[in-house]
This record gives sequence, structure tokens and C-alpha cells, in this order.
Amino acid sequence: MRAIRVEIENLVLSGFPMDPAKGRRLAAMTRMALERLVRERGISAGAGGASPHPSKPLEMKGRAGAGESCWAEELAETLYRTLDRRV
Repeated sequence: MRAIRVEIENLVLSGFPMDPAKGRRLAAMTRMALERLVRERGISAGAGGASPHPSKPLEMKGRAGAGESCWAEELAETLYRTLDRRV
């Protein structure tokens, strides 16, 4: 298996308030969920020359009242689908 490095310099989540502690927790939970998805599903051998930045903002369908674990899972799934298309 080849090594894959994902670095997210800036992630903007709009539509719900998030203090710095909650943001750090969400980031850690998202990282763990994304690592799990890559371990379980792997990454396809897609086009290697794809742009590192999506051409349009990605959208999540967060449920009202959902906690950080739900947000982290949905965010990881969204990132995984994007990563799998671009690798």
C-alpha cells in the first residue's frame, strides 16, 4: 500500500457555531474516521494529475442537533469520496 498524506490547511464549516475546543475535537474525530475509511476501503488508482483543490465548495447535509461524532463521520465520508476521485 502506498502512503497517502492529506493536509487540510483551512476548513470552513458554516451554518453552526463552533468554539475552538469543539473545532479541535471535530478535527481529531474526522481524522480518525477518515483513517478508518481509507483502511477499510482503500483508495482507487484514479487520475494522478488532478487538482488538489475542488472546483466548487463541498456540501454536507448535517442534521439539526447532530453531535460532533455525526459531523465527523459525514465530513470524513465527504473527504474520502473527494480523495478517492482525485488520487
